[in-house]
Amino acid sequence: MYIIIAGGGISGTSLAKVLTHRRDDVVIIDQNRERCEQLYAETGMMTINGGAADIGTLREAGIDKAEVAIGALYRDSDNLTFAILARSFGVPRIMVKMRDPAYLEAFRQAGANTICNMNELFQNKVMMELENPNIQIITHLEGINTQLVMIRFPQTGDPDGITIQELSTQGVFAKNCVFAGILNEKAEKIVMPRGADRVYPGDKLFLVVDNERIPEMSRYLDMMEKEG
Repeated sequence: MYIIIAGGGISGTSLAKVLTHRRDDVVIIDQNRERCEQLYAETGMMTINGGAADIGTLREAGIDKAEVAIGALYRDSDNLTFAILARSFGVPRIMVKMRDPAYLEAFRQAGANTICNMNELFQNKVMMELENPNIQIITHLEGINTQLVMIRFPQTGDPDGITIQELSTQGVFAKNCVFAGILNEKAEKIVMPRGADRVYPGDKLFLVVDNERIPEMSRYLDMMEKEG
């Protein structure tokens, strides 16, 4: 995909590196010339020195052929302007970072398809993990009341492990839970689980679960640890 990112700060740069490794065509727009030169020297990705609210700069970046436009600028007002201009050029997918929820409706009216509420994500993640220390929230699945989470299987479990098929019939794993991956740190690989695959003590499990199940899952993991 051809992707334009407005903002070469930490968020924009880290995202650009991931997308570049995925072999997407990425262009970063940033007003800091030294930052643009440094990014190009370090990664070889295309950078445009200029303002993301300037039509000439956007044309130079290839906005007319962009499939995705991402606003990763610090100020919501700048991301809003970028979103409006991207929509005017017919970019089909517009994604923005938002700090102040007061901008939510404005971003929607501007045509942003994805709006990342940074404060809400931070608050939700902190509160969820404070209340459920056994569970690490990876990401919220947008549009549904569901999270991708990671748990460490209790060290007190059977050393021979337990199959996914057996585990899926036990406790909170028996309903509203999808096994997405098993990370065995000794083998240093992630397995896309099937029924016969085994989970061993200390393995990390990636699960898709609904929000209401997370506290119950945390209590269940505590119980497994204590019973072991």
